[in-house]
Amino acid sequence: MDRKKEIIEKALTHFLKNGSKIITMDDIANEFRLSKKTLYCLFENKEALLKEAIDLLWQNFLDEVTVIKSKEENPLLKIIAIYKVGIQNISNINPVFLFSLKKYHPDAMDVYKHYKVFMYENVVRPLLEEAKTKQLIRKDVDIELFHNINFEDIDEKLWKYKVFESYSIPQAIDYFVILKLKGILTKENFDLF
Repeated sequence: MDRKKEIIEKALTHFLKNGSKIITMDDIANEFRLSKKTLYCLFENKEALLKEAIDLLWQNFLDEVTVIKSKEENPLLKIIAIYKVGIQNISNINPVFLFSLKKYHPDAMDVYKHYKVFMYENVVRPLLEEAKTKQLIRKDVDIELFHNINFEDIDEKLWKYKVFESYSIPQAIDYFVILKLKGILTKENFDLF
C-alpha cells in the first residue's frame, strides 16, 4: 500500500472516531513520523486530507453496494441490504464526525453531500423505479418525495435520536427501512419481506 493511501486510511479512522476538529495535521504527521513539510506535500491542507478521507469512506461503501446489487435480484431486497450495510457502517461512526464537518469543514461536507446525492440518483432511485415497474410498490408513489422524507437524512436521524444507544442494528433497519418500504408495497407484495 502506498504511503499516501495509508495516511488517508489512518486519518479516516481517527476522523470517524473523534471528529475532524480535534485531529490536527501535527497529530497525523506525528502518527506517521513524517515532517509537516512532507505531509503538506501530500495534502495541501487538512481540508484536502478530509476530502480524500471522505472519498475513501464512500468508495468503500459503494464497493459493498456493487457486491449487493450483483447478488440480489429483487430491487427492494437490494435496498434493504444496502441500508443494512449503511446503518452498520453509521453505527461505527461518532456523530461528532458529521457535525464537525458541517461546522468547520464546509468543502469536505460538500464531498459527503455529493455522495449522498450520488447514492440516491444512481442506486436508490433506480431500484425504487425498478420496483415500481415490476409492480412491487404502488404506482402512485412519488419516489423522490418518499426518499426525501424517509431516507434523505437517515444518518443524521440515527444519531439525533441516539438510536444505537437504545436499539439494536436490526431494530434500526426495521424502523428506518423495512417498515417504510412496507408502507409503499402493493397489496399483492405485502408479505415480500
